[in-house]
Amino acid sequence: MDIDTSDRIYPVTRIVAALIIPFLVLAFLILYFYPEETGQRFSYRINPPVMAAYVGAGYLGGAYLFLHVLIAKQWHRVAAGFPAVTAFTLSMALVTFLHWNRYHAGNLAFQIWLILYLVTPVIVPLLWVFNRRTDPGGAEANDAVVPVSVRLAVRTLGLVVGILALVGFAAPQLLIDIWPWTLWPLTARLLAGWGMLLAVSNIFISFDSRWSSWRIGVQSMALWHALFLASAVLNRDDFGDHGLVNWYLASVVAILIAMIILYLWMERRLASGMAQRTRAPRPEGGA
Repeated sequence: MDIDTSDRIYPVTRIVAALIIPFLVLAFLILYFYPEETGQRFSYRINPPVMAAYVGAGYLGGAYLFLHVLIAKQWHRVAAGFPAVTAFTLSMALVTFLHWNRYHAGNLAFQIWLILYLVTPVIVPLLWVFNRRTDPGGAEANDAVVPVSVRLAVRTLGLVVGILALVGFAAPQLLIDIWPWTLWPLTARLLAGWGMLLAVSNIFISFDSRWSSWRIGVQSMALWHALFLASAVLNRDDFGDHGLVNWYLASVVAILIAMIILYLWMERRLASGMAQRTRAPRPEGGA
């Protein structure tokens, strides 16, 4: 039996992506633009508005990833997102059952939420296992290599964020005590779930040296963090007396700048490598 190493995305993977995207976009629109109305429009009430915007921006980043699952030609370009989404959906399912009394169980938004977070923790990892066999493991033509130092730094960051997220999920009061905006046990655990998404994404991608495997993930994360920073400026009162001067916003700005520098640097390396290969002389006697 021949092994499929075509690097293609199977139709069933694209179909699931197409089904997920509308829910992510709708969640973004509600949470980012109508944070004060989450109690009526969403499955539970999220306060303060900057927290709702943070979650909404994350959902749009997820929609960006799944859009590329729908339209991309190569599986390896989107593969690293699936373990991260798995960790996130598992966290959301646990949060739902741990804080069941905080949800509006009678409304349609919660019923959709419940179905999504019962189904996706199963189907997303199954699709990853099913589709990953098409990845040949080699680099694309004209691809660039992510340096080992960068990959180790990203892996270390992922491990640190993962440990903090696990501790915060198990003991949400620790996050409540240090966070620059007001949290409750439910929102603290939500935040930890998003932290797990970041951690698993960083850890998994750090084992892949192909820049083509990194690009979409970096774009998605940069979109999420840029939207969050915009919402933070608009909702600066949610940060209390210190306003926008706090450790978390400083870390988000630093990480966003690092992502932009990495992206521009790797794109330059990619373009430089392509230019060198274009100018390379043909072997003597070549046609």
